[in-house]
Amino acid sequence: MEEILTPAQVAERLQVKPSWVYEQTRERAEVRTSDPLPHMKMGRYLRFDWSDVIEWLERRKSEVKPQMPQHGERN
Repeated sequence: MEEILTPAQVAERLQVKPSWVYEQTRERAEVRTSDPLPHMKMGRYLRFDWSDVIEWLERRKSEVKPQMPQHGERN
């Protein structure tokens, strides 16, 4: 383990709201992702290993490939 962070600390580093961090940890069917943000539960608290978060981001980056417009097309 590299560095253990709270949801607020992860949100700050990723420049998102803490509610987004919590939403990404959910494994329910209605959540958009089948690859939830890796976390540890310590009682009722969530904690994150920063190296696991980085690996998760890398996986997500490789899943989403931006499509470039074809020659002559406009977005």
